[in-house]
Amino acid sequence: MQNKNDNLIIEMKDISKFFPGTRALDHVSLKLRKGEIHALVGENGAGKSTLMNILTGQLTKDGGEVFIEGEPLRLSSPQDALKKNIVLVPQELNLIPEASVTENIFLGNEISSKGMIDWKKSHEKAKELLKILNVDIDVTQPVKKLSAAYQQMVSIAHALTYTPKVLILDEPTAVLTNVEAQNLFNSMHRLKEQGTAMVFITHHLDEVMEETDRITIMKDGQLVEEVLTSEITKEEMITKMAGKKVNVAKHVKRTYSNEKFFEAKNLTRIGEFENVSFDVKKGEILCVAGLVGAGRTEIFKCVFGITEKEPGGHTFIEGKEVNIKSPIEAIKCGMGYVSEERRHDGITPGMSVKENMILPSYDQMTKNGLIDYKKVTEIVDQYIDSMSIKTASRETLIKNLSGGNQQKVIVARWMAKNVKMLILDEPTRGIDVNAKGEIYDLIRTLADNGVAVVVISSEMEEVLALADRIMIIHAGKVSGFIDQVETTSQEDVLKVAFQ
Repeated sequence: MQNKNDNLIIEMKDISKFFPGTRALDHVSLKLRKGEIHALVGENGAGKSTLMNILTGQLTKDGGEVFIEGEPLRLSSPQDALKKNIVLVPQELNLIPEASVTENIFLGNEISSKGMIDWKKSHEKAKELLKILNVDIDVTQPVKKLSAAYQQMVSIAHALTYTPKVLILDEPTAVLTNVEAQNLFNSMHRLKEQGTAMVFITHHLDEVMEETDRITIMKDGQLVEEVLTSEITKEEMITKMAGKKVNVAKHVKRTYSNEKFFEAKNLTRIGEFENVSFDVKKGEILCVAGLVGAGRTEIFKCVFGITEKEPGGHTFIEGKEVNIKSPIEAIKCGMGYVSEERRHDGITPGMSVKENMILPSYDQMTKNGLIDYKKVTEIVDQYIDSMSIKTASRETLIKNLSGGNQQKVIVARWMAKNVKMLILDEPTRGIDVNAKGEIYDLIRTLADNGVAVVVISSEMEEVLALADRIMIIHAGKVSGFIDQVETTSQEDVLKVAFQ
């Protein structure tokens, strides 16, 4: 039995986990204390999710011990963890779109009376839980009608129904605006005052420095250090995560063609955006900035033919008018699209790295009417090597790769297709600082090769580092453009957004 001192609620000692050909965790230890916000940081593939999956009963450990309040903790399923009030809010939301907000909040934990769900009480309690998160919405509406940010809040409210002693939040601010993120932090601090222990997993290291009490740093399945937040700098943390000094992304002054590849005039889609006009030049990196919900993603889904524009809007490729009505037509016109929802709309999880990379290019890989697998293999191996994609082999299922490496495969998909314009929506969401730098280099390489690149990003540092030109969207309209990016600040962008 463990000592019950030091306010410990969870102690994980020397945890090891093996997957075929991989040691995912190598004698990792973690201590969680009551009433603390504990950051768990590391590059993609460091082992953070594996460690938390063991704590929540989703994986079984191969070695080590876990204690809760000094007593051995033995879990055979996630339900066992919930019974011990250990609750995970995953990065990938697992809500039921057609069900109401209330139904999603109490799913598996329903409020009943005489064998029937007490809907009146359920709706009232759902509102109370959302109020803790400073959210006021109609709890009877289907969750599919909510923005990604509100869906995130519903997922957190669902976790609160279990009155967690330990609350694990995996990238909870990835889809939140600054205001929404601050509301979440305020809620976390209220839970902290009530004695809840929280694990906060994020790649937003400024949030770690500002909101947490203690940090555990992991690398390659091993514990690097546990440290009080007040005793480490952001730069030291990045170096320990990467195992080397990482250069912070800086703006690179580039030259590119004056020749337009794509032009849009007066694009409108009722309820989403109105009279949007812009162009993208060959070899240019056009970054699209604006608050979450401003209409940025909707505009480029329309450009790529996922949705249809209203009559009166016009699009041109190399000066010739085109009317793109589907992604297949967009691809034929030389476009590629990397969705912000990588796991839902980007990768095909049950397929290999090779198959995911080459999917849109099979028509170019045929010989005498048959797929030329030798050529496919050569191209896939070339991109795995040139883009430093960390994978056991080209046949590895893409779902087994880290987020950063999955993203590289998706970018390689369009490089192999030789696209002339690539749209990337939140290309580094959920990706560690080292992998971000590698993605930035890939984006610049694409542009240097003459590809017109559009980057939609909510991270202002990313916009200022990558952009040759910035287009700012606010409330579905173009607020303006910024050409002199090297002398631009975050405040300058916000001023244009709200002018």
